[in-house]
Amino acid sequence: MKFSDSEIQPLWDEVARIIGDGVIQMRHRGEPLSADALIGYLDEQLTRATGVQRRIMLGAAINMLKADRRC
Repeated sequence: MKFSDSEIQPLWDEVARIIGDGVIQMRHRGEPLSADALIGYLDEQLTRATGVQRRIMLGAAINMLKADRRC
């Protein structure tokens, strides 16, 4: 199955929003910010998420951050 850029872009926008919200929450709580800490924070959110769509988006955000660290 192939998707167009216009179909994929809203998904990447949501993943970026989730990552940004995680950064804001961690800063607000005074937690140290690193890629590992952010991945841990999002993983914690994933374990508490109940909706399928939310779990998929959190998983995508975590995978994106992990992939960026390998480059």
